[in-house]
Amino acid sequence: MTKTLTLYRPDGMSILRWEDWTRPKREYQWKEGRSAMELAKAWFRGDTLSVPAELQTLLLSTSWLRGVKLLSGVPEKVTRLPQRGEGRNHDLALIGEATVHRLTVCIEAKADEAFGNETVAEYWRRAMKRRESGISTKAPERIQALLQMVGETGVPTESRWGAVRYQLLAAICGTALQAKLDSSSLAAFVVHEFHTDLTFMENLSRNHRDFERFVQTLCSDGITVAPNRLYGHFSVGGVDCFVGKVIAVI
Repeated sequence: MTKTLTLYRPDGMSILRWEDWTRPKREYQWKEGRSAMELAKAWFRGDTLSVPAELQTLLLSTSWLRGVKLLSGVPEKVTRLPQRGEGRNHDLALIGEATVHRLTVCIEAKADEAFGNETVAEYWRRAMKRRESGISTKAPERIQALLQMVGETGVPTESRWGAVRYQLLAAICGTALQAKLDSSSLAAFVVHEFHTDLTFMENLSRNHRDFERFVQTLCSDGITVAPNRLYGHFSVGGVDCFVGKVIAVI
């Protein structure tokens, strides 16, 4: 029997139209031309639910995912991260099957919103200042735990990951952790970028630089990073992970 793709809200209800999509935490983020709504629309470009062509092409670009078929997904899926605090919020978390592997795909949707406000080093310094001022926080332990997942030890400010956006570190680690929960042997973290009338080239360029630095840090070399290409695999917390970016021009 052929398995069909189904998306669910966190409450278990099926998503049958893009309007049924789970809303982001902040209502102002649900707006035409911005990432949350454009991601929802991308999965309903025709009359029924279907995988965006650019995402399907990306996943099929590696022999590791030959025959991949996405089966289910949940928008606004939250994966618990190490230590106390807020979990990793995936804009969309998906489960699929390839010829010989089970796969978890976690999507970060972007128009031209930044990958957070802080690098790993900046977040570490702020967390340590909070602790030194007497405020209880487990953020330093969380940062170190995430860095250990990508093979880093020692002081975060001296790490090669120090200049990487913390959101991207949390994203790849959250993807690996979700893959373990899904019993998946492979994982892919994908940025789905939307170019709309509301996006600005300087912001898109900034995001490209930040994503490129992230991929180069994973690869440990100075490769040129381009969209529509999967990079990897990399071991993150014991899970083989790929990363990539696709672009949709609206």
